[in-house]
Amino acid sequence: METLHIQKIEAQRDAQGALLWRNAESKALYRRVVGGLAWPRGNRPGALVALVEHLHPQPGQDMRRVEVAAEFVDADPGQLLRKASHWAETLHCRALMTDLSAPEMQLAFDYNDGRARLRLPQLDLGMPPAMNGSRDFAAYHRLMERRTRSIKTLFYGERSMVAREYNSRQLQDFSRPVENFPVVAAFLWALGAIDLDAPTEAGVANLASRHRAADPVAGY
Repeated sequence: METLHIQKIEAQRDAQGALLWRNAESKALYRRVVGGLAWPRGNRPGALVALVEHLHPQPGQDMRRVEVAAEFVDADPGQLLRKASHWAETLHCRALMTDLSAPEMQLAFDYNDGRARLRLPQLDLGMPPAMNGSRDFAAYHRLMERRTRSIKTLFYGERSMVAREYNSRQLQDFSRPVENFPVVAAFLWALGAIDLDAPTEAGVANLASRHRAADPVAGY
């Protein structure tokens, strides 16, 4: 199941030559587009979540608005990978934060290998940045709280799967592996990349490579 809050994002350069992104419909400008990919766990389907960070800070603040651009859930890892490639084209979501130690990563390497043989763009998969040295659920949860507790800078959109899944979590869930909740994990990993990593001039295409594990396809 897919929910698109933004239909299409275009890449462009400003007057100084810096790369930025534009909502094709609303013309809103973003300074980056980042995604999270979480594999299926137990009876929970895997998830993809794409976030956008607006170009300019909100008035009177030093924080920029972050929105959920798209959400997708599916129990088939292959469908997740194919949807990620589609988002790379339509949403310019070219960096995906994911658990590089997950056994499903071999599927991702095989998928990228197949695309390389066809001379198609490969997925750029990177390890989510750590929050104060931790990738626990509770650590990432503090990023979400910082954007929603007082002045709201995080927006989910209507009928958001992320909002529904997050609101259904119980206190004891925060002590469990975030990977147990794929929709939440994909969202928090993408949010972590926005809040813990500075953007580069080349955009998020280089962001994942700073966290990426060695793989036989990309050669890193």
